[in-house]
Amino acid sequence: MKVELELGSMSCNHCKMAVTDALQEIEGISTEAVEIGRAVVSSENWNDVAEAVGEVLEEEGYPIVSVKSLG
Repeated sequence: MKVELELGSMSCNHCKMAVTDALQEIEGISTEAVEIGRAVVSSENWNDVAEAVGEVLEEEGYPIVSVKSLG
């Protein structure tokens, strides 16, 4: 399943790098794209990793505002 995460508090390239690095640490997801304000990730078991993704991004200071399924 591919999902788009709308992220808060992102404003620069440093933010993009921080989010990219944080997402790469999470087992079970692949990062498709990271832009200011959003990230696209895929996972075969999104429901199993969604909480971990939210926690990691919150710890980095980029809370998930919304999640949109891309199929």
